Amino acid sequence: MITNTSESLRHSEVIKSGLLIAQGLKEKSQNYKKLLTEVLKWTGGQPLLTQKLCQLIVEAEDSPPVGEEAEWFDRLVRQQLIEKWETLPELDHLRTIRDRLLRRNQRSVRLLQLYQRILRQEVVVANDTPEQNELRLLGLVVKQQGKLKPHNRVYEAIFSEAWIEHALKSQKSEIEPTDTEFLRTLAELERKLLVSQVEILSQADNEAEDEGSAQALYQVLREVTAKVGSLLGADRATIYLLNDDKTELWSLVAENEEGEFLDIQVRVGEGIAGQVAQTRKVIHIANNVYEDPRAILVKEYDKKYHYTTQNILALPILDEHKEVVAVIQLLNKLQPEKSEDGSEPPIKPQGFTKLDLERLAKCVVPIRRILESCQSCYRVTKKLRATAALIEATRSLDQINLDTKAILQRVMNTAKKLLNADRSTLWLIDHDRGDLWTELPGKGEVRCPIGVGFAGQVAEAREAMIIPFDLYNHPSAENAKKIDEQTRYRTCSLLCMPVLSPDGELLGVTQLVNKRKPGDFGEYNKEEWPTVPDFFKTSFDKNDQQSMQVFNERVGVVLQFVRTHETLKQLAQVEPQKAIYNALAVLSNSVLDQSDEALYNALYYLLSFISLTINKLLESEHTTIFMLDAEETGFWSLVFEEEATNASEIRISANLGIANKIVDSKAVQASSKPSKLNDVLIHRGITSKTISSLHNLLLFPVLDHRGKVIAIVRSFNKFLSLDPSIPLAERIDTRGFTKADAEKLQQCTASMLPILQAFQSFHREIRVIQEQRQAIDPLYQAISFVSQSSGNPEDLIQKVMQAAKKLTNADRSSLWLLDHQTNELWTTIRQSDGSWLETRVPMGEGFVGKVAQTGQAVNISFDLYQHPDSYMARQTDEKTHYRTCSLLCMPVVGSDGELLGVTQLINKRKAGDFPEYDSSDWPNVPDYFKVSFEEKDQKDMEIFNNQVGVILPGITNRSRNAQK
Repeated sequence: MITNTSESLRHSEVIKSGLLIAQGLKEKSQNYKKLLTEVLKWTGGQPLLTQKLCQLIVEAEDSPPVGEEAEWFDRLVRQQLIEKWETLPELDHLRTIRDRLLRRNQRSVRLLQLYQRILRQEVVVANDTPEQNELRLLGLVVKQQGKLKPHNRVYEAIFSEAWIEHALKSQKSEIEPTDTEFLRTLAELERKLLVSQVEILSQADNEAEDEGSAQALYQVLREVTAKVGSLLGADRATIYLLNDDKTELWSLVAENEEGEFLDIQVRVGEGIAGQVAQTRKVIHIANNVYEDPRAILVKEYDKKYHYTTQNILALPILDEHKEVVAVIQLLNKLQPEKSEDGSEPPIKPQGFTKLDLERLAKCVVPIRRILESCQSCYRVTKKLRATAALIEATRSLDQINLDTKAILQRVMNTAKKLLNADRSTLWLIDHDRGDLWTELPGKGEVRCPIGVGFAGQVAEAREAMIIPFDLYNHPSAENAKKIDEQTRYRTCSLLCMPVLSPDGELLGVTQLVNKRKPGDFGEYNKEEWPTVPDFFKTSFDKNDQQSMQVFNERVGVVLQFVRTHETLKQLAQVEPQKAIYNALAVLSNSVLDQSDEALYNALYYLLSFISLTINKLLESEHTTIFMLDAEETGFWSLVFEEEATNASEIRISANLGIANKIVDSKAVQASSKPSKLNDVLIHRGITSKTISSLHNLLLFPVLDHRGKVIAIVRSFNKFLSLDPSIPLAERIDTRGFTKADAEKLQQCTASMLPILQAFQSFHREIRVIQEQRQAIDPLYQAISFVSQSSGNPEDLIQKVMQAAKKLTNADRSSLWLLDHQTNELWTTIRQSDGSWLETRVPMGEGFVGKVAQTGQAVNISFDLYQHPDSYMARQTDEKTHYRTCSLLCMPVVGSDGELLGVTQLINKRKAGDFPEYDSSDWPNVPDYFKVSFEEKDQKDMEIFNNQVGVILPGITNRSRNAQK
């Protein structure tokens, strides 16, 4: 195989992981060197395969008998890899090789025939023909002493002579497709894509990406690209789709030198494809491509990927509004016939023909339809990936030590990973000094005045700032240029956003610098400054901003917890009598107007602070505090379980087992064999993995001033040293916890007791809040009711109508949805026979249309007939014999700010058990209609509509796709 940078990096990674591999092999067999030799015999040193085979050995259920390592390993490879390679996710590069061998008719036949000769040990002199180069770049063959040989046994076993024979028969049976056959193929691909799209969308409710469905999407894109290339006889074909911001083209099917499919971006205006997207005109270079000034990047990429472009055709795919949807780029027109000796590439020097364009024109509409669906589907997969990354990132934030500097470092790292940024900084507000500060590795504390620089401007305006590539063109870039000159770092793009507390207070600013293109690129090289590396030539987009908005909201909650944590440390110094009241005040302020999850998280972090303090005091590994509940029948505590995003409550009975014994005796309990004690107090909140690592135990009852147990402190593993670099077995104090440890805790009880009592009180408050919400909070009930919609618009409309009526005590309610195609609002009303009647209102017409047009709520008090715009309502009332007296009409907006619909409430009713409106009394006004919607109704509906805006896009998207 040709040596290249990517391959060298992979070899380097294998070398770095050599110690880990050797350790695993040593544990598997004393003759591990023999196993490693067998691995290399099979892989020929190919990094990915070498790692995979080593992994197979380590994970094998049995071990090789001494002296039979080779035979055992051969069976293992054939059973676990050769027979299963098409189903193993990590072996995608093998499926890429398969696709490359089978992707074209004539070219594929020549490629297969050449590889067949090499497998049969025929002498094939290396003369760098395109077919030879392609086989070498795929990794199937290597050049040895001027001849081509099979690269390794894995490839020989998978792409064997039998496989080649079957592939050749299949390829030779195919002929160049006719236009009719091609259109039929596109129709099948479109059907396949729609199935894949429905599968992906169905995963959105779980906030997790189905890799199989996403892979199906990529496969459709590959097949469409291959079919277009085959139709026009191109050696290579790439389809680029335009992003939402219309600033970049992206492709999932462009190939690198190893035949892998890449997710790459090209800026509009750059390269051949970028110029076509910008001008919306075809570019055809029939020959002498490298001499054309438009093809500078083509020459650079060909040199990088060892390819020769002789002619090129790139054309835009436009929608019905003449806007660019995608760009198709074709390289090197092939002759349909084979060359006589097969040694020269069959490329037409005159390039693509008018007939080629005519054939493609016939297929533009179905191709465009497929690509538009791919674009929509790809947006969903990107959002799902972002959601998964957010879950992981915010979960890690929840579990870090509540230390400001630790949070700075973790936020910087998780944000970089989340958005593929090169650098990330979290600036915190210093209210005392009136500036921003952060901690940078190697530089210590750095400060930034409010209003100065991009971070300072965002802090001052409290609005996000997104600057695309190239930032140097921005009018405020002078400060960045000066800093870059000092640091020898090139700033190219930026995303800067405020971090607010749940109460809206500014806590800091996140600053992401230099969006990186996808791929395995190295660090920025200061020696090349001010040159811009290619992987920096991209920008943060709206999706990045939305992801960071969610991320920053989570950071804001964590930072507020930090402030609470630091305040609590100060509370430990005040008199015990005041501590309980102050602690409650801090807790209440920190979680004001938040969800149950936030309430529990606040309590968890503060409870964890006490637990960590006890760990240090006793030199123990792990401490849990179990608090007695208000009924004095059970103990509770809070934990973060694996992969959870919020703290959860765990409980044990106070009337059973060791807990009951402690409550009765009020005596300290200790054990040197806790793992053998079968009691819920020992095992609750401990994973099965850690049970076996428990060496000793201390159970300490915390008593109040009346001598009653209010909590039990459970500590595991008494240490000789807290130094984490020392192995666990050497740190354990085999003597276990002593009487002196209990005395230390007893001395702390006086200062600890008020705070624990505060926790008890706050926990009782949480339970009361939950009970009140379930029993009396109409808003909570309304949101819960709507969240249970079955998944179709009609059901959602009905549930919103019912919930909103009950929430505000309105007489009638309706949800109008926006139809973007017709610029109308529509809703459905169930008829007496069970059928649905659809009603539509043009944008701007009536109260509903005006709210949709302006985005502003309308609240008209009794009597609506006195309103200057009530003419249409009067006309409708005259037809229906219903009297409209008051109205509350409000927009429903999605998370991205886009209008989704309008809720309309009619006739606020007085409290009481009044009958339904009787149309025979029209136009008289019943007394229970002589009332207006209040400010609270409007605030409740604003929160309610926000929740509808979260639920609505998923349901309407699924409905549209089901209709397709």
